Amino acid sequence: MAIIKSKESDLIAVIEAYNDVTERLKRSHEVLGREVHRLRDALHEKNRELARHERLAALGQMAAGLAHEIRNPLGGIGLYSSLLENDLADRPKQQRIARSIGEGVSNLDKLVTDILAFARGAEPDRQLHRLAQALDSVSVQAAPQLRAKGAVLDIDSDLYEAEVYADVAQLERALMNLVFNAVDAVNQDGRIWIRRGDEAGDSSLVSIVVEDDGPGIPREFLHRVFDPFYTTKHTGTGLGLAIVHRIIESNGGSITARTREHGGASFHVVLPTSCEVAQRCGLEE
Repeated sequence: MAIIKSKESDLIAVIEAYNDVTERLKRSHEVLGREVHRLRDALHEKNRELARHERLAALGQMAAGLAHEIRNPLGGIGLYSSLLENDLADRPKQQRIARSIGEGVSNLDKLVTDILAFARGAEPDRQLHRLAQALDSVSVQAAPQLRAKGAVLDIDSDLYEAEVYADVAQLERALMNLVFNAVDAVNQDGRIWIRRGDEAGDSSLVSIVVEDDGPGIPREFLHRVFDPFYTTKHTGTGLGLAIVHRIIESNGGSITARTREHGGASFHVVLPTSCEVAQRCGLEE
């Protein structure tokens, strides 16, 4: 009997060990399944982003060629419309028509300038800068548009002392485009904020949030706002946010568009704070 009980105990121990191994294998399989799913999603996102970059590169090359071809005759048209406007000083009605031609040429020249800025994608001169310089410049340049709209721009004082490793001139342009975009979006007496975002405890990054209390961006269009020539406005080239996206990415950062909880658009920019961070991210040789 003792031998039988001993064998039964051994069998029970074997079964329990088998069940334990089976359970651990099951848990491992579930963990691996989730990881495979996560990696598949990450790969899909990277492939989608790569395809987007390839499309933008091809579009940029084509746009740059067209822009140069357009700018040459455009200069001539602008010159002759200006001469014509001066010659018609004694005929106000005809002079207004000539002035309208000049204004149209000026608008086209701005479009060509934006196309070239998007197509060139100039290599940034990254250095360590305090954000104060860029924020002061944005505040001064945006003042006329803000006054005309009766809008208010609030800048978080905490951001002035923050440092980023970026091309300060490019960063100024990116922030200006975001602020001008917000000015266009808000109603009279609207509000625009530039504030420090949440870096999730990572001191190697600085988050800058530009948001407004305008109508916001429909959620179904959020993924398209950085596409070139896409715009929901009646005026504009549709290149402002595309240029912002290219600038932020070329400076080693990221930008996302969101809808504020209480209405309005919100753009979240994240940038590295040092050369060492940029090197870890593969941004420097």
